[in-house]
Amino acid sequence: MTYYILMKDDSVDNIWDENILGEESFGTFYTGNGFKALNNIVTEQPELLETITIIDEKKKSYSVSEFLDLIGKWKIMS
Repeated sequence: MTYYILMKDDSVDNIWDENILGEESFGTFYTGNGFKALNNIVTEQPELLETITIIDEKKKSYSVSEFLDLIGKWKIMS
Protein backbone atom coordinates (compact mmCIF):
# COMPACT_ATOMS: atom_id res chain seq x y z
CA MET A 1 0.00 0.00 0.00
CA THR A 2 1.34 3.43 -0.93
CA TYR A 3 0.75 6.47 1.30
CA TYR A 4 0.74 10.12 0.27
CA ILE A 5 1.00 13.45 2.10
CA LEU A 6 -1.17 16.36 1.01
CA MET A 7 -0.78 19.91 2.18
CA LYS A 8 -3.67 22.36 2.50
CA ASP A 9 -3.82 23.36 -1.19
CA ASP A 10 -2.84 19.98 -2.69
CA SER A 11 -5.38 17.96 -4.63
CA VAL A 12 -5.77 14.19 -4.65
CA ASP A 13 -5.82 14.42 -8.44
CA ASN A 14 -2.37 16.06 -8.59
CA ILE A 15 -0.27 13.59 -6.60
CA TRP A 16 3.34 13.19 -7.75
CA ASP A 17 6.64 11.76 -6.45
CA GLU A 18 7.19 14.47 -3.83
CA ASN A 19 3.89 13.52 -2.18
CA ILE A 20 4.81 9.87 -1.61
CA LEU A 21 5.31 9.16 2.08
CA GLY A 22 6.26 5.61 1.27
CA GLU A 23 5.05 2.13 0.58
CA GLU A 24 4.29 -0.71 2.96
CA SER A 25 5.06 -4.25 1.91
CA PHE A 26 5.15 -7.32 4.16
CA GLY A 27 5.54 -5.32 7.37
CA THR A 28 8.24 -2.98 6.07
CA PHE A 29 7.67 0.68 5.23
CA TYR A 30 9.92 2.02 2.45
CA THR A 31 10.02 5.80 2.79
CA GLY A 32 9.69 8.33 -0.01
CA ASN A 33 10.34 12.06 -0.38
CA GLY A 34 7.10 12.93 1.40
CA PHE A 35 8.35 11.18 4.54
CA LYS A 36 11.34 13.52 4.67
CA ALA A 37 8.96 16.46 4.31
CA LEU A 38 6.77 15.13 7.14
CA ASN A 39 9.82 14.76 9.40
CA ASN A 40 10.85 18.35 8.62
CA ILE A 41 7.36 19.63 9.40
CA VAL A 42 7.26 17.75 12.71
CA THR A 43 10.61 19.15 13.83
CA GLU A 44 10.58 22.63 12.29
CA GLN A 45 6.97 23.71 11.70
CA PRO A 46 4.66 21.59 13.87
CA GLU A 47 1.89 24.17 13.53
CA LEU A 48 1.42 22.90 9.94
CA LEU A 49 0.50 19.41 11.12
CA GLU A 50 -3.15 20.43 11.39
CA THR A 51 -3.19 21.26 7.66
CA ILE A 52 -1.83 17.90 6.49
CA THR A 53 -3.93 15.11 5.04
CA ILE A 54 -2.52 11.64 4.55
CA ILE A 55 -4.17 9.25 2.11
CA ASP A 56 -3.45 5.79 0.86
CA GLU A 57 -3.67 4.52 -2.70
CA LYS A 58 -7.36 3.73 -2.13
CA LYS A 59 -7.93 7.38 -1.12
CA LYS A 60 -8.62 6.51 2.55
CA SER A 61 -7.69 9.48 4.77
CA TYR A 62 -5.59 9.34 7.94
CA SER A 63 -4.69 11.98 10.48
CA VAL A 64 -0.99 12.40 11.17
CA SER A 65 -1.35 10.59 14.51
CA GLU A 66 -3.28 7.72 12.90
CA PHE A 67 -0.57 7.38 10.26
CA LEU A 68 2.22 7.40 12.86
CA ASP A 69 0.37 4.73 14.86
CA LEU A 70 0.08 2.66 11.69
CA ILE A 71 3.74 2.84 10.66
CA GLY A 72 4.81 2.27 14.25
CA LYS A 73 3.89 -1.37 13.67
CA TRP A 74 6.29 -1.72 10.72
CA LYS A 75 10.03 -1.77 10.16
CA ILE A 76 11.01 1.53 8.49
CA MET A 77 13.54 1.52 5.64
CA SER A 78 14.80 4.87 4.40
